[in-house]
Amino acid sequence: MDRGGGGALQPRPWNSTDRRRLVLVTAAALLLFTYGLGVGTLWDQDEPKYVQVAKELLQTGDPFTLRLDGRPWFVHPPLYFWLEAAAGWLVGFTEFTARIWSALAGAGMVAGTFLLAQLFYDARTALLAAAVTATTMGVLVQARLAAFDPPLVAFMVLALYMFLVGYTTGSRRASLWAWGWAGLATATKGPIGLLLPAMVVVALWAVRREWRRWRDQPALGPILYAAIGLPWYVIETIRWGEEFLRTAVGYYMVTRFFGVVEDQPGPWWYYGPVLVLGTFPWTAFVPASLVWLWRRRGDLASQVILLWCGITVAFYSAAGTKLPNYVLPVYPVLAVAVGRFWTAVIDGLPEVRRLGRWAFALLPVASLLLVAGVAVYGSTKYPAEAAALRPVVAIATAALAAGPMVAWTLARRPSRAFAALVLTSGVGVAVMVHHTLPALEAHRPIPRIALMLRHQMRPGDALVAVRMSLSASLRFYSGQTVIWVETPSDLTRALCEHTRAFLVIPAAEEAAWAGALLPPGTRLQGEDGGYRIFLKDGWTACGPPPPR
Repeated sequence: MDRGGGGALQPRPWNSTDRRRLVLVTAAALLLFTYGLGVGTLWDQDEPKYVQVAKELLQTGDPFTLRLDGRPWFVHPPLYFWLEAAAGWLVGFTEFTARIWSALAGAGMVAGTFLLAQLFYDARTALLAAAVTATTMGVLVQARLAAFDPPLVAFMVLALYMFLVGYTTGSRRASLWAWGWAGLATATKGPIGLLLPAMVVVALWAVRREWRRWRDQPALGPILYAAIGLPWYVIETIRWGEEFLRTAVGYYMVTRFFGVVEDQPGPWWYYGPVLVLGTFPWTAFVPASLVWLWRRRGDLASQVILLWCGITVAFYSAAGTKLPNYVLPVYPVLAVAVGRFWTAVIDGLPEVRRLGRWAFALLPVASLLLVAGVAVYGSTKYPAEAAALRPVVAIATAALAAGPMVAWTLARRPSRAFAALVLTSGVGVAVMVHHTLPALEAHRPIPRIALMLRHQMRPGDALVAVRMSLSASLRFYSGQTVIWVETPSDLTRALCEHTRAFLVIPAAEEAAWAGALLPPGTRLQGEDGGYRIFLKDGWTACGPPPPR
């Protein structure tokens, strides 16, 4: 039962054992997230793009106007890029430094889960819940990528925790911390860092009929939030005016929700399959945990968890633009519910006995869903690569699917079953680092092509990419400015403006582009993975020659 009874929480003072547990579980999560973190080149499209923005931040020395290929980039606030730039400035831009902040933020999510579970329940539940977060596939994947979402979610979870500390103790200092963490979340990825926690808080007041609790918020809270989260919006509006507002606010906020940006649509049920796979290997225990919480919905802990998960999924389901990482905020808070349910199962409480049997019965189904999900995604999204890599993917999938099957056989020993599910993710990471990623590199030609170009290009050469606008790693690994070409007129213009130019063209596009548009004397320099590299060396007769 929750401490305090009757739905109230009575936080107890922390002791040295609690702190030691928090440090140990956070350190273990960080080890899991950083093991082999630099293995594998950066994934197109976002990873190399974000690192490139950080590199240009250092080159320009402008901390506020972010740039990509020299042009202003008004997509996200700068906090994440400040961190990326700092890591690159200190030790250089590598795959490891590009991803380290996500790994650290992933450990922050685990720590936030521990804090929430400790506040709601007890230290034992906190340990189990933190282990669930660290090994949940949705968290594990995002914590190993150069992405905004882990820092955003870590800050939001800490904001929720501090709000609840203030809510239950009346501490205005804790409430100020909540506003501060929300400000950092906003400085990372925009006002969603405040909007989502605020919607949950307002819903909580409504459910508990405590509207007057808004008066408990310190007057300095919004001021602190604005001072941390909003300076970029103010400065860039002053600098760029309508251009900034139209892009950063109009397109990437309003249109992102009410329309579709960057060709990322999805049906209303989009996040159903995402959450089924994203909560693996704990998928089978999510329905039982939610049912158990619903039965205890008079408790503050149950209300917070249900509202947070429900509002987050509903909000992003209503949005026109959809991506799997958008529901990352669900996992740490949902892990508290799963951890508490497992505590009750391990203790053999009669009230969860039937739900526990149903959950264990679903474990083989979870493994089958994983296998089916991987097969469907690979065959529809990357059919050629999936066919070539079928044995490699099969080994990785089998390693992950084995965990629930082992746990199913240990249903009468739930503590061992829990350990089996935790080990599933550890084994999965080891297989990925030592087997899957090295095999995948053979099917990722852009970094190899970029390395070849670095050795062949001279100062002043141009690099032209034809119909490759989704290959940002070409820019990062070549170290060259890339002229992205999408139309014949763009290609003609690029060739006219540069005496010597390298062109990278997908083999499937060569017939339509190379024969008719490339000038005589253009030489094929090589090909790799479905791409052909040409060199145009000499002035093209489409205008006066450049001055010598």
